Amino acid sequence: MKTSLALLLLLALSQTAWAEPPATPWQALKPEVQQVLGQFEQQWPTLAPQQRRQLKTLGEKWLTLPAEKRSALWQRFQRWQALAPTQRQSMQQAYDQFKSLPESERQRMMESHRQFQGMNPERQQQMMERFRQFHDRTGGGHNPHGGMQNGMGSMGSGNGQGGMGNMMGGHR
Repeated sequence: MKTSLALLLLLALSQTAWAEPPATPWQALKPEVQQVLGQFEQQWPTLAPQQRRQLKTLGEKWLTLPAEKRSALWQRFQRWQALAPTQRQSMQQAYDQFKSLPESERQRMMESHRQFQGMNPERQQQMMERFRQFHDRTGGGHNPHGGMQNGMGSMGSGNGQGGMGNMMGGHR
């Protein structure tokens, strides 16, 4: 009996030692962090502890960013919020598809994007027109919204059939 009681006590203490630390209550957040995370105040008590820790970390990180970086990120967030839900879903699917590619393919696509960004606006327009023609000619994959709303189109599928690399002078 004493052995089982000791085992139960040991088990209870070990679980306490290994348990996740409690999440910070809203009132314990620094006022600056509360201001950044203000939209979460009402739902804060209902958020999972891990979510609260992540949000707290993001709020603290936000405060360390230079003003220009914060402004640029805020503008991106506002543009994202302004998108229709179907557009956000399409972009999320494209991002998920991109992340599922092998690292070498993602690197190749990012390099192609950097090259594109380095072009003057006229050259970018020419490349976009070439891509649209290529996309139209090949059927370019299924996009229920038409056009190239998510910016990914059918670029760089890794199958050697076109993609941005080929359009930019055959760079692979």
